[in-house]
Amino acid sequence: MSEQITAKKLFEQTLEWFRYNYGNYELFLERDLVWTIQQKLREIIAENNLQFEVYNDFPIIKAQRRSLTTDLAILNKQNEVELAIEFKYEPDHQRGVGIKKNIWPSKLNPSVVFWGKDGVGKDVERARQYVGQKRAKSAMTVFVDEGGLFRHREPHQNTKWVDWNCGGKNPRKISLLIGYFTT
Repeated sequence: MSEQITAKKLFEQTLEWFRYNYGNYELFLERDLVWTIQQKLREIIAENNLQFEVYNDFPIIKAQRRSLTTDLAILNKQNEVELAIEFKYEPDHQRGVGIKKNIWPSKLNPSVVFWGKDGVGKDVERARQYVGQKRAKSAMTVFVDEGGLFRHREPHQNTKWVDWNCGGKNPRKISLLIGYFTT
């Protein structure tokens, strides 16, 4: 990896690693997704002596009661947010039925994630806000739709659907809605 790697490139490489290893992980909640990605980012940063740090729940915008936080923030050595990342995760609803059930069915009914202004749409707007208010140089949104419940929906502005054939011990097909925002 080059010394001149950008935070976006670092994150994209981490997502590519995640694609090939997705089947090695059993995610239950968004926090599992964020933790897995954060751990891999930290590993790549350390192995390549990159001049970045990564934090979860990073306070990015001051609010009345408490700061708004971004799920992950990649900072440069001047403590500037190079990339703010918002995640959403919807587990496959088939994981709530049958003999191999590992998520309680009521946790999936109707879904874990909201699509509009209270869910995925809110994350997209926050990412725009982070960049628009110069709280971050760039921002990304990643919605992992494990079972394809939302895949038929029209993507939010500045986002696109990406379908993955994932590797690992339990390979599977998943869909991601990815957005990228910069000045």
